[in-house]
Amino acid sequence: MKTEWRDGDRTRIVELDGPKDGRYRVRIDDGEFEVQVERLDDGRFELRSELGAAVAEVTAVGTRRFVRLGVLDFVLEREMQGTRRRQRAAGGGLEAPMPGAVTRVMVAVGETVTRGQPLVAVEAMKMEHLIRAPRDGRIKSLKALAGEMVAPGTALVELED
Repeated sequence: MKTEWRDGDRTRIVELDGPKDGRYRVRIDDGEFEVQVERLDDGRFELRSELGAAVAEVTAVGTRRFVRLGVLDFVLEREMQGTRRRQRAAGGGLEAPMPGAVTRVMVAVGETVTRGQPLVAVEAMKMEHLIRAPRDGRIKSLKALAGEMVAPGTALVELED
């Protein structure tokens, strides 16, 4: 099975073959590996490969997947064949991925940030989702306050070059 997923400002091509003897062959972009997947009682998954083991938790919301792999969090959005999601970050706005509560604001207006730097944390579905800078820039405005409830698509931070 071949799918495309938006990971920040990149589109990743994912191919999955299996299961064969309880193992899957996974190709992400140009990298390829084999992994054994075991579903745990609490809905999480244990992933084992030649590199070791990790626990993954996946929450599906529409075309988005919120993935926690060990201590890393990812927000992936499924690309539908022949279409592309609009570039939200291109205009400088960073939005809440799903309904939740802002737990931390880690930047201030005027602060210079680098690509990948955590800006705001939103707790949703018992998981903390970090909103990260999609590129280097400066914080133009903050529209998020700690403790505030937000709806999906709510602008939290505005970033300028």
